[in-house]
Amino acid sequence: MEHEPVRYPELSPQLRDRSLMGMLRLFGPGAIIASVTIGSGETVFASRGGAVFGYSLFWCFLVGSALKGLQVYTGARFITLTGRHPLRSWMELPGPRGWFVLFVSVMTIVWMPFWVGGGLPKMLGEFTNWVVGFPDPENRSDYIFFGRLWGTFFILVALTFTWVQSYGFLERVQTVLVGLLLICMVLAAAVSSPDLLALLGGTLIPTPPRYDGWVLERFSEFRGRNPWVEMVTYLGAVGGGTQDYLGYVGMLREKGWGLLGSRVRGPVEATRENLKRGLAWLRAPRTDVTVSFTCIFIFTLCFAVLGATILYPRQEIPSGFDLLTLQLGYLVRPDQSPLVQSLLAWLYKTGIFFAFFGTIYGAYELYTRTTRECLAALFPSLRKVPLKKFRLWTLLWCAVPGLSLLWFLERDPVFIVTPAALVGSGLICGLWCFAMLWSDRVHLPKELRMRWPLWLGTLVAGIGLTVIPLIGIVKYVQSFL
Repeated sequence: MEHEPVRYPELSPQLRDRSLMGMLRLFGPGAIIASVTIGSGETVFASRGGAVFGYSLFWCFLVGSALKGLQVYTGARFITLTGRHPLRSWMELPGPRGWFVLFVSVMTIVWMPFWVGGGLPKMLGEFTNWVVGFPDPENRSDYIFFGRLWGTFFILVALTFTWVQSYGFLERVQTVLVGLLLICMVLAAAVSSPDLLALLGGTLIPTPPRYDGWVLERFSEFRGRNPWVEMVTYLGAVGGGTQDYLGYVGMLREKGWGLLGSRVRGPVEATRENLKRGLAWLRAPRTDVTVSFTCIFIFTLCFAVLGATILYPRQEIPSGFDLLTLQLGYLVRPDQSPLVQSLLAWLYKTGIFFAFFGTIYGAYELYTRTTRECLAALFPSLRKVPLKKFRLWTLLWCAVPGLSLLWFLERDPVFIVTPAALVGSGLICGLWCFAMLWSDRVHLPKELRMRWPLWLGTLVAGIGLTVIPLIGIVKYVQSFL
């Protein structure tokens, strides 16, 4: 049966507003992606990267943010122009039907509990112990126990909010969290007095990862961990991965941009006016993704600066929770007035708390959308299932294994999420880019396809996000042989 050509709707008032405030009004789903990725990436891994490598690896954070921003934009662009999630397009890739979607879905969903249960709630729980001053950190068994109690409490709060909230409420809360984080972490990084020339050089001049002698001498955990594995873990963790991005693209349905605002599906009407309107709709996802990944890079830079400025010169590489407390100890110095000490302590503690809780809180809803899009692409009959049922399945899948990891797994969070970062947040992101180049060519009319700068950028992102994680995966496997 032939479908009637589809026309794009008239541009929304927010999209026609070219002012700065008009642009910021388009920022919504991107706030969720920015807030959710901070606790799992920037807070821990950017700080660790600065502590281990100093300023020399800042280019990795810039490249990672740029490549992942391009990756996410291609998906947001496609769903805005077609009304279809890229996963549904990938079902038609050459080969056995749905093989690529099945692979991406498994490599995405299986790691979800590791991100929201394997370390972040425990770290937030122990951080809360430290903030409230109970119990005594010297009593490590009690400290860990109460940290797990706090972590369980935060998981239960996030589950409750996710079950009863609306999308609009989540978007507003996460936008506020992103604003608070920007203020707190920019101020914290500024008062640490970074070396601006070293910062600029490390950001703009790529250098291969290399451990200083003191790293291997003082910290045995790095002797069997190749520096490429360490770097690729940062690349995977910072900015998030497919577990976040597939849900983000699905979340755009709430905004109704482009053909997402139409229930009619079919070939796009090839008139000049309609095609021009379709391209104009792209300003919405382009703005949202740009603001989101700009915030992500600023967050990353702030945490990396704290690690490079405060920890690296003192040859300190604490892991997990301890990394966060040491930074505060160096920001708040004895020569400062009590007022300055209190202000800096409040800024830092507030920033860290919201970074972790924002991740835990927002991840469940984001993962709900990811689960729905993956399963609905593989099994079309599930497209009619209400989102609330997918939310229940996702909450159970994330919470039960997540609580088990929180209470029974003793390994370092970095160790736990390393394979997830290498595969789900690294390699699969690169394959996404190649798949989007195929979808763009096959499922869009010529007039709506990527222009050569975006096409070339997507190709570079695909190569970078595939080759670099592959190197890391090979070296990671070799470390066990």
